[in-house]
Amino acid sequence: MYPNFKILSKEAKVDLKGRLENSLAFEKHRARRKRLRTLSWSMAAILCICLGITVVFKKQHEKVISPIEQFANGTNTQTILEKSGEVRLVLAGQETITIADSSTIAYNTSGSKIQVNNKQIDQKNSLEPQYNTVLVPYGKRAHLSLADGTLVWLNSGSKLIYPTAFNTKSREVFLEGEGIFDVAHNAAKPFFVRAANNYSVRVLGTLFNVSCYTADAKVSTALLRGKVQVAYAKKGFFNRDTLQAVLKPGMIAALDKKSQTIKTTVQDVEPLFSWRKGYYEFSQQKLPLVLEKLTRYYNVTFVVNNQKNQDETYSGAFKLNDDLDKVVKTLEATTGFEFVYDAATRKITIN
Repeated sequence: MYPNFKILSKEAKVDLKGRLENSLAFEKHRARRKRLRTLSWSMAAILCICLGITVVFKKQHEKVISPIEQFANGTNTQTILEKSGEVRLVLAGQETITIADSSTIAYNTSGSKIQVNNKQIDQKNSLEPQYNTVLVPYGKRAHLSLADGTLVWLNSGSKLIYPTAFNTKSREVFLEGEGIFDVAHNAAKPFFVRAANNYSVRVLGTLFNVSCYTADAKVSTALLRGKVQVAYAKKGFFNRDTLQAVLKPGMIAALDKKSQTIKTTVQDVEPLFSWRKGYYEFSQQKLPLVLEKLTRYYNVTFVVNNQKNQDETYSGAFKLNDDLDKVVKTLEATTGFEFVYDAATRKITIN
C-alpha cells in the first residue's frame, strides 16, 4: 500500500519534506565519505608501492662497501699527515712509528713481522682483519713490500691503508694520493686498489700508477705492464651506473670527478713512473702540468704574473732530493722565465 499524500495536513507535509531532505543529505554525505575513504586507501596503497619500489631500487644499486673502505671512512689521519713532516707507520693498535724518508717497510708472509731498515717490529696475529697505515707528508716518499710480495711506492702527500696479511678471497688496499704498484701475481686472489669517490682498480699481476689526490679534479691510472680494469660507481639516486675501462700497457684512464666520465688515452707513460727512482721526468709537457707536480711534491704555490704560452712544451728532470733553490734555477734554465722564490710564504712567482 502506498501513502496518500493528498490527505496529509500541511504541517505533516512540511515535516515529511524535511525528513526526506535530511535523509537525502545524509546519504549524499555518506557516499562522499565513502568515496574519500576509498580514495585515501588507494593513495596510501600507491604510496606504499612507490616506497617499496624505491627501497628495492636503492638496495639493488647500493655500492657494497668493503671492510677496508669502512675502516678508511672511520679513521682520520689527516692531522698526523699534515703536522708530522715525517713518514709515519700507524699500526693496527694505533702505535705510530716514525720512518726515515724513502725507507723500505717490508712484511713477512704472515704479516707478523715488519722490517724497517735494520729494525724489526713484531705484530700479533688476529683472526679479524688488521690494517696498518703509512702516511707520507709533502716532500717525502716511502717504499713497501706487502705480505704477498707486492711492491708499493708512495709519493708525496699520500696515505695507504692495507691489511697486515691477505687472508681473504681478494687482496685490497686503500689509497689517497699517488702510488705505484708492482703486484705479485696470484690468479686466485685478485688485487684491488680502492680509492675515494667509488673508484677502484682491479689487477691480477702488473705494474701501474694510480693518482687520486682528494684536491685533484681527476683520478688517473697509468699502465706500464700487464692489464688492469678501472671502475667508477657513478653518484646520484637515479644514476648509479658503473663505468669501466680495460687498460693495456701505455694507456691512461682519467676519471673526471665533476662530469663523472672516464677517458682513456695512449701515450708514453714511462715518465709517470720516474719518481719511484728519485727524480721527476717530464717529456713534452706543458708548463701547468710540470708546475702541478712540483706544487704537490714541494708543497709550494706558483704564481704567474704574466700570461705565458700555455701550448709551449718542455722536457727535463728534477732530482727529488734537490732543494727548492736548485729546482728554481732548473726551471729558469728550462723555460727562460724568471722564477722568484719567497721562502717565508713558500711562493714562487713567475715573471
